[in-house]
Amino acid sequence: EEATAPAPVRPVLSMVVEPGLAGGAAIVGTVQPQFKTDLGFRVLGRLIARPVNVGDMVEKDQIVASVDPAALELAVRSAAAAVSSAQAQLTNATGAEGRQRALLETDATSRATFETAEQARAAAQASVVQAQANLTKAREQLGYARLKADFAGVVTAVGAEVGQVVSPGQSVVTVARPDIREAVVDVSEDTAASLHIGEAFTVSLQLDPAIKADGRVREIAPQADQVTRTRRV
Repeated sequence: EEATAPAPVRPVLSMVVEPGLAGGAAIVGTVQPQFKTDLGFRVLGRLIARPVNVGDMVEKDQIVASVDPAALELAVRSAAAAVSSAQAQLTNATGAEGRQRALLETDATSRATFETAEQARAAAQASVVQAQANLTKAREQLGYARLKADFAGVVTAVGAEVGQVVSPGQSVVTVARPDIREAVVDVSEDTAASLHIGEAFTVSLQLDPAIKADGRVREIAPQADQVTRTRRV
């Protein structure tokens, strides 16, 4: 009988598998300031000055932009004139009331005439209060012509140029606090579900991984983004 050659032995590659730590993946993100504010005017006006640009450091209460105050100054003058007119009317009404009171004591006038003079004096006094309130409001509006920084920080964005008409609430300058920063990453739903507030993680610089910092999860977005379907951490 003819002998047959034995079949070659099939090689087997073995690998020892061990469970890894959960959440050990590297996720790319950005470092952003935790607190930043979009500064805008409370009044409508034409921007006449914006002495700061992106990257400039600003101090607290520093003027970062100004609008043309001409119309607001005219409003203050008009309100001041209204106060003077109301005070003059109050003086005349007070004098008329005094005269009617003296005549009433000698029965030279009627009670109805005296009450009319008294009501006129009360109305004039209320007009003075209203005019003074309008003057205070006009002066406050004049103060809104200058935009000031609420805190010391760095300018990260500008939203209007000199000569442009800005609306109330429109973002003109964005100021961020550089002293408090946070790492912002967008993760999938599964990864976000495995995280919890206070969990520790490590932040490393992408260009130089040797530069590292320790951090903890502060906030997890409760809802995923409609476009990317990721949740911000």
